[in-house]
Amino acid sequence: MKFVIYTLFFISSLAAAEKKAQAASPAVEIYSQDNFDSEVVQTIEPGEYYTISNKPKGPFYQIRLKNGKIGYVADTDLEIKGEGAFQPKAFSNDDDEKSQAKNKSKKLKTKKSADEDENDEDPTEEKMSLHGITLQLINYHEETLGGLQIGDMYAIGYKNLPMLNEFSSSFAWDIAAAFKAPAYYQDLTGQPATGFAIWSGFQIVNISALGTNTTLHYGAGPFLKFTQFEVRSSTKGYSLQDMTVGLSLDAGLIFHLEYFSLDANLRYYWDKKSYGALGLAVLF
Repeated sequence: MKFVIYTLFFISSLAAAEKKAQAASPAVEIYSQDNFDSEVVQTIEPGEYYTISNKPKGPFYQIRLKNGKIGYVADTDLEIKGEGAFQPKAFSNDDDEKSQAKNKSKKLKTKKSADEDENDEDPTEEKMSLHGITLQLINYHEETLGGLQIGDMYAIGYKNLPMLNEFSSSFAWDIAAAFKAPAYYQDLTGQPATGFAIWSGFQIVNISALGTNTTLHYGAGPFLKFTQFEVRSSTKGYSLQDMTVGLSLDAGLIFHLEYFSLDANLRYYWDKKSYGALGLAVLF
């Protein structure tokens, strides 16, 4: 129990406020890398808020686009929520050459009006999250029928995963169900068994962009599991029910495609008897 508490405390301590920003002028260019010579992958318009990194990398902020892909945008092209338009700092003589190169590469950007700056809320603000169907192969472990039994279970469910920037954490949640009893019941009793198992919980997750089209996520959190199996012997039947609370650890890679994303992940369930799972989710 102490391990569970310490793990949750450690993960929750990573949480930080996410940063939102919108384009400071029409047709703001989003680059594939943090330099002005890289490919322009998209343009964005004022009026929609996007999640950006909490800290800039040189003159660029990392930005997450609607499809979940990662790009880079110049700080002068952004109006950050709660901070306003970018205010250039005074440069020393050593920085003059770098400043001139940047200004030569970029167009002059117009500022938003003072009235618009005061409006903190925007109905078009983007809610960055992915959600969809998940499939899991769970190598289930259970203490029953006189010993430790191990069998594979196939579960289908729903997953909601927030897509924040590299320096933020938030809550993800999912639910999955397997609609067949593990095969070891029939193997040991000689009679068919039926039943189901449900796993549901939430996790504190962290997001890290590995590239324009690839994202790493990892996290931990509590889950609730309920099982009900109808088991028969040669003489009588049994209804076996169980409910437990445990801790799950999860890590995966998200591959952002044109119209959807694929999440390949590994999960470890800290239950009465611990076990692992392989997962694949189709997210939108």
